[in-house]
Amino acid sequence: MAQAAYDLLTAEARNDPYPVLDRLRNDRSVTFSEQLQAWIVTNYADVRSGLADPAISADRISPRLAQFPESERARFVPLYEVLRRWPLMLDHGEHARLRMPITRAMTPAIVAGFRQLIRDTVRSMLREGVERGGMDIIAELALPLPLYVTSRLLGVPDDTVDLLKRCAVDIVDFFGAEPQAYLPRAETAMETVLQTSDLLRPMVRARREQPRHDLLSALAGDPALSDDDIVAVCLMMVFAGFETTSNLIGNEILLLLRHPEQLAAVRRDRELIRGAVKETLRYESPVQRISRLTTADITLRNIRIEKGSLVYFHAGAANRDPAVFPDPDLFDIRRGSDRHLAFGFSVHTCPGSTLSQVEAGIVLDELCRLAPTVRLTGEPLRWRMNLSVRSLESLPVAFV
Repeated sequence: MAQAAYDLLTAEARNDPYPVLDRLRNDRSVTFSEQLQAWIVTNYADVRSGLADPAISADRISPRLAQFPESERARFVPLYEVLRRWPLMLDHGEHARLRMPITRAMTPAIVAGFRQLIRDTVRSMLREGVERGGMDIIAELALPLPLYVTSRLLGVPDDTVDLLKRCAVDIVDFFGAEPQAYLPRAETAMETVLQTSDLLRPMVRARREQPRHDLLSALAGDPALSDDDIVAVCLMMVFAGFETTSNLIGNEILLLLRHPEQLAAVRRDRELIRGAVKETLRYESPVQRISRLTTADITLRNIRIEKGSLVYFHAGAANRDPAVFPDPDLFDIRRGSDRHLAFGFSVHTCPGSTLSQVEAGIVLDELCRLAPTVRLTGEPLRWRMNLSVRSLESLPVAFV
């Protein structure tokens, strides 16, 4: 089959990547992409095992910087120094050292304490839209909600939210770019990452002196963590808590509006909300691919991948593998999709996964309560041109 059949960079593939991903999974489930200068793995079993393989590192910044022209690499060391400290990019002891404070601060009991805040915020946002007769779900709900919740979790002031948003968007735009766009995207990301780091550092020092009841204080109270460690963890929480959740909320509402019989079922039985969230995570994975770096030569499907290679374990493809999910292109909220890989797998599973699903579930519950009728306006929908995430630019709906 012609190479064009596997092209993930066309406008058609970016709007609907699944036909290309299906062909890759069926024909060459482990393949090297000259376009992306990386290996792509699309089979569920290989993605799941690869994400747990100790010979494959979570470091996803080093291999990208290695693709920069050698003369440019030193310029981006400040960006590297921040991102390399993210627990999602660390392995073994270093990962455990920085992940543990987050785990302690994100227990189910603590997350449950945010439910009323989330519900009140969602209710206020939706009521405004219902009173007007319509809203853009992305701009007026899916984007501001998780950012507000994450800022409350961290304990940062409201006037920092716009910068936190720009920082998260710039980072995901860098990670989701094709190689020829790395340099300009990295420049933009480095600028906002450093601005946000400079903003957070005095807050860390203040929390060491006067702790509060927030994640920033919990981190600052750990003597094993440096100021730079804490700043990096906060940036990662903003990135993970904002981007994944906003995409999940937008994709969830789009899918249910496109499948009105399933939305009607949720309205009748709220116990189906959990299944609707899980099936959205499987069917339209908010994070499509998960980057890894091989630290030794490995073999997948009798194909040798050399040490030091960048590998994209494609959750979006794995979550539609018919060997695991029968009729994978069918959206079915009763399916039982707990085996999805949308949040990763093993020790590097997204630390905000529980909070993200709580937010998406409350949004759906409140939508059913406050909006007896809701429909798409018919305006063309545009997906963001990003290879790493699956997110809509806008989602206009009418409440009529």
